[in-house]
Amino acid sequence: MMQGYDKAEALAYITMKLTATAPEELKEDLELLVDRLIDADMAYMHQANVLDAEGNAGDSYYDDDDAIEFMVDQVSAQMQYTPEMTIKLALLTDDYMDFQQEYLEKKGLIAWE
Repeated sequence: MMQGYDKAEALAYITMKLTATAPEELKEDLELLVDRLIDADMAYMHQANVLDAEGNAGDSYYDDDDAIEFMVDQVSAQMQYTPEMTIKLALLTDDYMDFQQEYLEKKGLIAWE
């Protein structure tokens, strides 16, 4: 997990934000999906060396496209989604990325120069 990241707080924040934009078919499982997306996001960051083992900044930069592909593949497999549901998950994941970034900026965990 990223140093200083409060998963429970992020989960509540992102889920609340996604409630308005999530595809209807995903709303019933929204909190579970966001939980799994956060876990997949953190797994991607560790695997890609964006974060080191202690959750500090690693040597690599975060690639949004690679991250989205990784997260969608992981969560879709976990949920055993059809290709049609995977497309809806990809749309949700794109919105998740915006709200995750918003949360990180709000908490001062990332800043753009």
